[in-house]
Amino acid sequence: MTKKSIALAVLFTGIAALFAAAAGAQSQPILIGQSAALTGSQAGFGKEMRDGGLAYFQELNRQGGIHGRRVELITLDDGGVEAKAKENAVRLIAEHKVLALFGFISRPSSLAGAKVASESRIPFVGPFSGTPALYKYDPYVFTVRASYDDELYNMVNQLVMTGHKRIGFAYLSDARAVNVPLVEKLLAAHGLKPAVLIGLDRTSADVKEQVKTLVEANPEVLLALANNLPLTALTREARKAGNATPFWIVSFVDSSLMVKELGPLAQGQVFAQVVPLPTRRNMRIVKEYQRDYRAQFPNSLLSFTSLEGYIAARTLGEGLRRAGPQPTRERLARTMESLRVDLGDFWIDYTNESHNGSRFVDLTIVNKDGQFLN
Repeated sequence: MTKKSIALAVLFTGIAALFAAAAGAQSQPILIGQSAALTGSQAGFGKEMRDGGLAYFQELNRQGGIHGRRVELITLDDGGVEAKAKENAVRLIAEHKVLALFGFISRPSSLAGAKVASESRIPFVGPFSGTPALYKYDPYVFTVRASYDDELYNMVNQLVMTGHKRIGFAYLSDARAVNVPLVEKLLAAHGLKPAVLIGLDRTSADVKEQVKTLVEANPEVLLALANNLPLTALTREARKAGNATPFWIVSFVDSSLMVKELGPLAQGQVFAQVVPLPTRRNMRIVKEYQRDYRAQFPNSLLSFTSLEGYIAARTLGEGLRRAGPQPTRERLARTMESLRVDLGDFWIDYTNESHNGSRFVDLTIVNKDGQFLN
């Protein structure tokens, strides 16, 4: 063999190796990591966020994936424990080598995951929490839902527009320093003050003193930013005491579970929602969610939470598609930063100054049959 033919053989071997390497990389799945409560008191949220995401990713894979690569969601159970969520985030990044973190549940776990993601320079997309701390600009944190601030802003404006002036506020005592000043500020913009402030313990259904305070103040409406346990107890015991104050509740709660537990007592309750009604048929994003979710989970009920997981996954999917065939964590983060997309009558809009994708807030009221209506 001549020197020339040897050189050509080496060249062709090198080119073949490069093509083989590229093909191998192309066949590797894109791994996405999630830490969520699959056990414990928040398991309903965790499973529905996961399943909503899976419904989209499975449909995406059925259509050929992202540039020919499957998307796989790896979900680790944190039981709603902050320390475990942090541990899971580290494990997903270091051991599983995920490209992005997705769909963490609740304020403590989401904040823990966001901190790990920011320090590791990896995108953190679609946490299931509207806590204000997640809405401060961070190069690697991308929220999809409206914040609790957005929800309260819309609720206060709606109440004032309809002539309400005596507006109370129920809040979690351990979050008083953040949430009470916010509501005071929103009401002050209309020349109002809270008619009553009621602190609740997130772990207790003992609300005797809070019911007494509510009955004595008897506001026209009670805004509420708290979790299911104390709020369900407050509603039930207030009605027993003869108080009929309607509650306007931020999306922090599992609204479907609360309505189920309260039964007829839920009638008239108003819940803020950060996604459309999951039973609507006049929005493309909802119709596509219904199709994909029922295909994967035919025996599961449509829900606000699984729709939120689906929308968050769609948002991440758009970022992945635009980041190219071989995305890095950094490239994905910078691609997400310029993402502006209509997912189907539902807009996501990020900029290099704001990573808050949506400010959609809907108000739903519960009818006598326990159904949510706009």
